[in-house]
Parts: sequence; structure tokens; C-alpha cells
Amino acid sequence: MIDFKKAIHLVARDSARGILHQYFKTDYPEDEIESHSIYDDLSVGPLNDCTFSTDYDAYADYWRTVEETAYENQPSDKSFATPSGFFEEFTINFPQEKPLIIWHGSDTHEKIMLYRYCALLNRDLYEINLDEWPVISQEEYNSNSLATRNPEHLNGIFKLIKKIEDTKKHIYAQEWERLKDDQKSVRIFRDGKVISVEENYYDQAVIDNCSSDFKTASKVIGETMAQQKSTVGDHFLWYRIQILIKQNLLEKRGNQITMRDLEIRKK
Repeated sequence: MIDFKKAIHLVARDSARGILHQYFKTDYPEDEIESHSIYDDLSVGPLNDCTFSTDYDAYADYWRTVEETAYENQPSDKSFATPSGFFEEFTINFPQEKPLIIWHGSDTHEKIMLYRYCALLNRDLYEINLDEWPVISQEEYNSNSLATRNPEHLNGIFKLIKKIEDTKKHIYAQEWERLKDDQKSVRIFRDGKVISVEENYYDQAVIDNCSSDFKTASKVIGETMAQQKSTVGDHFLWYRIQILIKQNLLEKRGNQITMRDLEIRKK
């Protein structure tokens, strides 16, 4: 079995990386254990290998359009990665002498990250499947995503490390190619599978969480996120609220730049 202390731990989201960092700091304070995160949400936006300049162009064009819509033509390039940051985030150039352990659970972003690495890395890969690790049910935000796990409840988890066998790796790689070919900008995790859906997939849920009375956009977004079986980010839902306002399906008042200051209701 590989030495997890000498591995690079591949995770989805900086929050997940923070969970691991806290766990390692508490339980293995004398060890320098490496981790790497893909923090951009793979469940929304264009999907490509993220290895060429044209891949970055597609990524930047999409998020620039989102920003222009969401913030009334006052986009900030700080909201998405620079080319250098993008290629560092999506690197596949890891040291050969370092084992790679991919952490994933029943989470759209984590599964897509797993599929991508299996498609692009021609080397042995290892996994920790969080679906095999019990969730503490009384903790409201504890789920099968590493980003929501309590670092105090990870003791013993490294017994789950398994090599991803070639057959399984091939299946995961095929899933990556399938999702890329779908050419849709939103993906969800349903019944154990990542599927592509239309960009307006969450719109009805947003509308259903509005009423005839004004509510802050942040409250509507929070309620919508909590109801989803598949994770979705607040930034994307904020963007969809702006679309619904432009379509005259929602009415607004207040400051449209921040979701705490904007209030919305059904038309």
C-alpha cells in the first residue's frame, strides 16, 4: 500500500483543501503532506481538458458573460482565473515519484474532477471514495462532499485508499469524454451519475422560493441551494436570478450589485 503522507491529495474546492489541511495539521503535525485543489466549479461552464490556450479562452469567455449579466456590465477579471492561474489549477504535471490520491463522493464537482484525472493521467491513480465513509447525520452540513466534512471525523479514513483499476479508470475516462461531448453548461449528480442539463435547470426552483413579498436574493439563493440534491454555487444562482429579472419573471428592488442588498419577488 502507498504511503499517504508522501502522496499528493487531489481535491475539489479550496474549502475541501482546507478541511484536509486542518486534519493533517492536527493529526500529523510533523509531516508536510501535499494537496492540490481544482477550485473552479466543474458543474457549470464549458467543459474541456483545460490544457490548451483555447480551453482557457472558452472558460474566460463564459465567465466574463456571466459577470456582465450578473453585475450590470461591471465584470471583474478577479472573479475568474488568469491564464497562469488556470493552467496551474488544472495541471496534470505531477511528480512521477508522488502517488496521487483523488478524494471524491456523491458530488458533481468531485466526480467530474475524478473523471478528468482518469482521462488525462496515464499513470497509477488511487482514490478515497467518501461514499464509503459514514456521515454524521446530526451535523446539518455534513455530506458526502469532502468540503462539508468535519476534519475531526476523518480519523481512520486512509484505510479506504484503493488503486483505481484499469477497467474502472477506463469507465471514468469515458464519462469525461461523454460529458465534454454533451456541450451543455450545467451538470448535476443524480442516481449515482453525472448528467448534463440545460442552463435554466435551477430557474424554477429559484422562482418557487420567491413569493409575492420581497425577499433578499441571498435568502432565496440559500433556500434553493439547500433544497438541491446536487450541489450548486451561489454565484451561478445569482447569475440566473439576473436572467429571470431580465425575462420579467422576477421583480427587483434595491442594490443589484450584492445579493444581500437586492430584494426579489414573483411578478
